[in-house]
Amino acid sequence: MTPSEKGIRLRLRDDFRWYASRCLTIRSKSGRVQPLKLNEAQLYLHDRLEEQKAKTGKVRALVVKGRQQGCSTYTEGRFFHKVTHLIGIKAFILTHLDEATNNLFGMAKRFYEHCPPVVRPSLRASNAKELLFDKLDSGYKVGTAGSKGVGRGDTIQLFHGSEVAYWPNADTHVAGALQAVPDEPGTEVILESTSNGRQGLFYEMCAAAMRGEGEYILVFIPWFWQPEYRKTVPDGFKPTEDELAYQTAYGLDDQQIAWRRAKIVELNGVHNFRREYPATPEEAFSAEVPGALWKRDQINNLRHTGELPVMKRIVVAVDPSGGDGVQNDEVGLVVVGKDAQKHGYILADHSGKYTPETWASKAVALYRQYKADRIVAEANFGGAMVESTIRVVDRNAPVKLVHASRGKQARAEPVAALYEQGRMHHCGTFIGLEDEMVTWVPLESKNSPNRVDALVWAATELLIDGPGTATVAPLRM
Repeated sequence: MTPSEKGIRLRLRDDFRWYASRCLTIRSKSGRVQPLKLNEAQLYLHDRLEEQKAKTGKVRALVVKGRQQGCSTYTEGRFFHKVTHLIGIKAFILTHLDEATNNLFGMAKRFYEHCPPVVRPSLRASNAKELLFDKLDSGYKVGTAGSKGVGRGDTIQLFHGSEVAYWPNADTHVAGALQAVPDEPGTEVILESTSNGRQGLFYEMCAAAMRGEGEYILVFIPWFWQPEYRKTVPDGFKPTEDELAYQTAYGLDDQQIAWRRAKIVELNGVHNFRREYPATPEEAFSAEVPGALWKRDQINNLRHTGELPVMKRIVVAVDPSGGDGVQNDEVGLVVVGKDAQKHGYILADHSGKYTPETWASKAVALYRQYKADRIVAEANFGGAMVESTIRVVDRNAPVKLVHASRGKQARAEPVAALYEQGRMHHCGTFIGLEDEMVTWVPLESKNSPNRVDALVWAATELLIDGPGTATVAPLRM
C-alpha cells in the first residue's frame, strides 16, 4: 500500500463525512440509488454528536425532528461505518414497526453491497435481522419493539432507537438497552423520534434534557432545514397574518410557507402539522395531555369561521406575571366577546413576555381596537400597581380588578363547562393559548397557565359572574 493509499484509508476510517459520500449508497425519496451526501439536518446532527463525544468520550443523545429528515439514515450510516472499521463492536437498532425494521436493515444491506471492496469487511453471516463480520468480530442487528424481551441479554456498544415515542413497552425496552450498553468510552446511545405529544418515556427524557438534567443531550431538527420542503407559490398567494408572523420568526420564504399551508390541509390542522413538522421542541410536544380540562377536537369543533355575530360585550383580560421583566412568566392577554345568545368568542390572543409598561400599552391598544367595555385584570400581584400601570397609558380606561380567591382549577372548571355546552368559539387558531388549554392539568402541571388564566377571567366576566363595576377614576399624581 502506497503512502497515498494509506492516507486515503486512514481518512475513510476517521472522517465519516468524507466516507459517507464515497462509500455509502442510499435509495433517495425519488427512488434513485445514489451516494449518501449529508444534508443540513444530518450535518448538524453529526456535529452535535461529535461535540459530545469529544467532551465525554461517548454519545448519549435524544433527537427530536420532523418526518423524513434523514436522521435514521444518518445513524445507520454512522453505525455501519463503525462496525466495519472497528474490532469487537456490536450495533443494535430497534424500531417501532416490523416494516421500519425491514427498511433499516435493507439500508444496511445496501450499504454493504455497494461498499467499495477496499473498505468492505469479510461477512460471516447475513440473515433477515443481522450482519456479522467475522474478521472484525463485529456485527449489526435489528429488532422491533413489540416483544418485551427483545435486545436483552446482549452486550452492545452502539444502540439506535428509532421512533421511540411510538414504542409499546418503551420503559422496558429503553431500560434493557441501557443495561446492554456499558458506560464506557466509545459507546453510543441515540434515541430519535417524531413527537407523540407530552406523554411517555421519550417526552420525559427530552423534558429532562431541556432542563439540563442527566447525561443526554437534546438535538432538535426543524422541518424547514429540508430543501425539498417547498412548493411553487400559486398566483395571488398572500400569507395570512399568522403565516407572516411564522415566516418572520423563522426566516422562511413564500415557497416554504406555501408548502406548510398545503401540508396543514393534508394533515387536517395546524396542530397535527406542528407535531409532525415542528419548528421548535416546544411545538413538537404541543399535543394534548390526559387530564387536561380541554380537548383539541372540542376546540376545533367549536371554531368559528365566517362573519361574526354582533357582540353585546367585549372585554380585554390581563393576567400579569409576578415580575416586572421580560424574563418572567408570560403575561396572559386575550380579547373575548359575547353575543346575544350568550355564546363567547375568543377574538385575539396577544399574550407574551412583556414589561409592565408594554403589556399595559398592548391592553389599552386592544381595548381601543375592539371597542371593548373594559379591561379585566387580575390583582393578586398588586391591584394598585396593575391599575396604575394601565392608567399611565390611558387615565380613563375602565378597569375591573379581579381577585383569585379560589384555586385555578375551581376557576377554570366553569369555563371548561361552557366549552362542553358548545358556547365558546375560537375565531381563528390561537396556537399558544390552545396548546396551554390542552396541556395544562390541574394540580399536576408545573408551569403557570397565564393565557388560560386570562381566558378564564374574560369568560367569567362575560358569561358567569356578570359585569359588576369597573373603576374609571384617573390616576392621582
